[in-house]
Amino acid sequence: MRTITLTLFAALACAGPAAEQPAREPVASSADAETRDALEKARDVVWRAWFAGDTATLARVIPGALAASEGNGWSDLDKTIAGSREFASGGGKLLELTFDSTTFALHGSVAIVTARYATTTVEPGSGKQVNTSGYAVEVFVLENGQWVNPIWHLK
Repeated sequence: MRTITLTLFAALACAGPAAEQPAREPVASSADAETRDALEKARDVVWRAWFAGDTATLARVIPGALAASEGNGWSDLDKTIAGSREFASGGGKLLELTFDSTTFALHGSVAIVTARYATTTVEPGSGKQVNTSGYAVEVFVLENGQWVNPIWHLK
């Protein structure tokens, strides 16, 4: 995946608009019901696997070239999996997960999914119940017929 990503960035950096063609804004297509359902399921798997400390599932649905941000800097796959493992092994639990106002923008085999989210969790160590809410921007890429989640930003 990293090779594909680097190749894509290199190709985009080198490509310039043809002299006779006016520059056009990229146009996202709408996701049909089946694609929206698949993306919502893929998103749900990632979130629930993280809170459960399910590192095997995370390794399957998050490619190695992960870039994740939750407002306090960026994280890679190793840090993300370690955070998941630490949350669950410390007694953390997901009690409730909801999304609303979800939007989908498709650019070929890349989907940008945005939504407001809310979680209720049991805090590791203290056992205290914690409510969190915010806005998520997630990128999913269709690889071998499966939507994987290489980039997200939570605010």
